[in-house]
Amino acid sequence: MWPEIKDVKEENRYELTLTGDTVKKYLEDADGELDPNIYDLSQLNLLRINNLPLESISEKIIQIENLANLILVGNKLKKLPDAIGSLQKLKFLDVSRNCIECIPESIGKLENLMTLNVSINSITELPGFESCVNLAHLDARDNSITEFPDICHESLGFLADVHMGNNKISEIPLNITVLPSLKILDLPGNSIKIIPGELIDCSKLKELHLKGNPLTDRRFRKLVESDRCLPRQVMDYIKQHCPKTTQGSKGGGKGKKGKKGGAVESDPFELLYNKNKVQFIKIEILVLIVALHKEIDIYYAFCLAKGILYRGGPNLFKFRATGTKLHEGICEKRLAATIATHDLSKLKSPLRMVAKEPKTIRIHPLSRGKEISAKELYLSLQKEVEEQRKQQKRNTSSGIHRFLHLLQNWSMWPCFVDADGVVISLPPITNSDTTKISPETENVFVEVTSSTSLAKAKEAMDALVMVALPLSAHTNENGHAVLSVQQVRVEDDEAGLKVLYPSRTDLTNDKILIVRGEK
Repeated sequence: MWPEIKDVKEENRYELTLTGDTVKKYLEDADGELDPNIYDLSQLNLLRINNLPLESISEKIIQIENLANLILVGNKLKKLPDAIGSLQKLKFLDVSRNCIECIPESIGKLENLMTLNVSINSITELPGFESCVNLAHLDARDNSITEFPDICHESLGFLADVHMGNNKISEIPLNITVLPSLKILDLPGNSIKIIPGELIDCSKLKELHLKGNPLTDRRFRKLVESDRCLPRQVMDYIKQHCPKTTQGSKGGGKGKKGKKGGAVESDPFELLYNKNKVQFIKIEILVLIVALHKEIDIYYAFCLAKGILYRGGPNLFKFRATGTKLHEGICEKRLAATIATHDLSKLKSPLRMVAKEPKTIRIHPLSRGKEISAKELYLSLQKEVEEQRKQQKRNTSSGIHRFLHLLQNWSMWPCFVDADGVVISLPPITNSDTTKISPETENVFVEVTSSTSLAKAKEAMDALVMVALPLSAHTNENGHAVLSVQQVRVEDDEAGLKVLYPSRTDLTNDKILIVRGEK
């Protein structure tokens, strides 16, 4: 057993870095293969092997089941094992500067993957990424890829940076507009001739790099080739001179989904709200608000939606993408409101909102490996903010972490616990991984909290119900969507009514039909 591996095993460490001349000699003597004992380190959450003559990774890597960060930079890998796609906790994968020719399709199934870097290899094709619902950063520069990656899916609500420079891509797909968070599209040194006007509909897009492409528009080509060209100038030129190829038609390119026509939006939906017909729901939902600390200023609304995810995977991705869009828009990046969703079957009622010291709150954060204290989670997120700020060379933090300052002045933090005292939500930071929704979820418990007003909390809830309605598995005799929503009552610790949603004054949109039950 290599001494480096032995030390990690004996000390039960969670990180292992292999580099340097000593490890290089080990690999040369082993024909480029790792010590097989490394695959027994199931506790590892970070494995870094850089700048070594590493030629292969065994399928046994599946045994390192807690691996969240896999960094294999500057080695001699020619392929990756399919088993990497079974590492469900993997969030960060960097295999840049190798000799890889093909990326396994299984990598496209990693739901928790946030960053994928496969740059500077010999890759000709990438897998589909529709299932990588947490993917935020994709880097595949300096390869031989001929088609735009399969990323144009509503499920990829977090995807912000796409780097595909120095490949052989000839077209940008028209339905790239389905990516709500796209900020950087890096495509220099490709074979693109025409830029679709649809790019203007990418509301978050700030940087589009096209230098080194054979653009047919000579004025545009001269602009992007200029060293003094600003990102805003590129977007302005597209807006003024690049017509949209279609007006609501299917679009083009690999992995596309056609845009929906306007007829669907104009159809009247039916929203079924019936608080008396509880046969749909096996337990009564009640939220109790225990007296909170006086410094905590928080507003809330809850409801129960039945049948949203009944048809499985595709609706799950759409529903998650919906939440992402609402957090970016009406929730103002969580500064005004936060939405959390739970699988009802995993909850034990009644639920309670309580205030505790951050160090005493224990929660298993969504998509993170283990239970930690709220204070530890907060400090970890602050560290991520600082690292991101330094990496992007900005004076202020950006993205979803802007909401962290809301907690800075609170000595006691609000959290939701179930009947067993298990923390299921820590607004506005995260909800619990133990109650997260899945393709098997049928009944979704929706929680909205706001630091500004009850009206804002209800506004966000109304918006969520409206966009969830078309995802319902149920229809009426006319084929229109029917969503069953159960009222949730919020009481204080003396049984006094605090909030009721939906009430008679909620969901007043004239595009839907409200069917209320008998009293």
